[in-house]
Amino acid sequence: MSILLRVAYDGTDFHGFARQLDPRGGEPLRTVQGELERVLAFIHRAPVVTRGASRTDAGVHARGQLVAFERTLPIPADGLRKAMTGLLAPDVAVLAAWDEEGPGGGPVDLRRDNHGKRYRYRIRCSVDRDPIAARFEWHLGKPLDTAAMHDAGQRLLGTHDFASFRASACQAKTTVRTIQRVDVVELAAPFGPDDPARPPRVRVDVVEIRVNGLAFLHHMVRIIAGTLVDVGLGRRAPASIDALLAVADRRAAGRTAPACGLTLDEVVWRGPAESAAG
Repeated sequence: MSILLRVAYDGTDFHGFARQLDPRGGEPLRTVQGELERVLAFIHRAPVVTRGASRTDAGVHARGQLVAFERTLPIPADGLRKAMTGLLAPDVAVLAAWDEEGPGGGPVDLRRDNHGKRYRYRIRCSVDRDPIAARFEWHLGKPLDTAAMHDAGQRLLGTHDFASFRASACQAKTTVRTIQRVDVVELAAPFGPDDPARPPRVRVDVVEIRVNGLAFLHHMVRIIAGTLVDVGLGRRAPASIDALLAVADRRAAGRTAPACGLTLDEVVWRGPAESAAG
């Protein structure tokens, strides 16, 4: 029997989700997985090994990460969630917990059995930065042509070879992936355009790029974001996306957008138990 956790975190001060050692000295780096396992080991009085549905990078945030481990104590899942809440650092939280079995009563396979992921990339276009949101967005400080970005984003829909949109260190066996939806959304700041205490507004204060897909390559969403920003700045045409998909060359795509702007909104899970969880 597996226990599944729905986890949220501010990734700013983590070296990514997955546990890892500092290459300079061999000491464990601070990771989300390490923080969860530290607390679970304290509760269980024994090591607990977790597995995540997504290996988010250093600085990337999550609202709906999915984590699993195998049950060894008769503590109700929600009781375990409450115990973890009291012990976790302030920048990570368990939002829900529930029991679930994999096929034949075995462990749940989060990577194979999830139904896709929803990511959000946030860009601030206004010159003035927002200190409240600064940890969660890329402060570009330039206006973007969101209509052109939307056009470019629609060219990514479907199943393609996304080799142009993966990091050089990506170890995926195949670069074919399926993108289900790309939205480019304009958001206004909560101040009026004539507020004398605020610098002049650009047409749009914040732009969000929202990407839904079945699976993603290393840095794929950040490279998509960087490439769509190039389109929004007029540095490349929306139709150039077609050539990027055809050429399968990372050097042809845009920059890798900063990690701070990316949030994993949800790992989509349709197991029978989540609807009844916290």
